[in-house]
Amino acid sequence: MAGGGTVGHPPTGGGSAVSRTSTAGVPESEVAVLVTPTDRWLAAAGPVMPALGGPAGTAERLLLLVHYGIDWDSWVGRYRGTYWDRLLPDRVICATYRSGNLRRWWREVSDGLCSAPRSREQRVELETLLRAESLPVLEVLRFETEALLLRTRIVAEAVRAGRGQEAGPR
Repeated sequence: MAGGGTVGHPPTGGGSAVSRTSTAGVPESEVAVLVTPTDRWLAAAGPVMPALGGPAGTAERLLLLVHYGIDWDSWVGRYRGTYWDRLLPDRVICATYRSGNLRRWWREVSDGLCSAPRSREQRVELETLLRAESLPVLEVLRFETEALLLRTRIVAEAVRAGRGQEAGPR
C-alpha cells in the first residue's frame, strides 16, 4: 500500500483512519473502503483524538484489541478498580521485556488478562497487526505505556458513551 500503511490502517505518515485497498485498474468509485474494528472504536473518540500512525498506531490498536477481548467474567473482573492504573500497565510493560516479537507479546498479555479476539474481524486485524516490525512497536509499548493506555481509556469511554446514546434515554 502506498504510504506505508496496512489495509484499513493509516499510513505511517498520518492520514485518514480509513485506507482504500490497493487496486490497479479499478475505478476509485468501485474500491471498497475497509474499516477495521479498531477504526470504529477510534472514530468514537472523534476528531479531537485522531488515530496514531506508525509503530505507535500499531501499539494503540493492539491495546484496544486486548481491552475489548477481555473476559470480564474471569478473575480480571474482580480487579476493575485497578485495571487501568495497575493491572493493564503492569502486564503490558512486563510482556515487552519477556517478548522478542509481537506474537509473543500478544500471547503474554492476552493469556495473562484472559483476552481473545471476539470476532472474525478482530482476528483478521490482529493477525495483520502482529506482522508489523516488532522492535519499534515493543519500544513504544514499553516507553509510552501511560500515554497509550490513556488514549485506550479515552476511546473505551467514548465507545461506552456512544452505546448509551444509541440505546436512548431510559
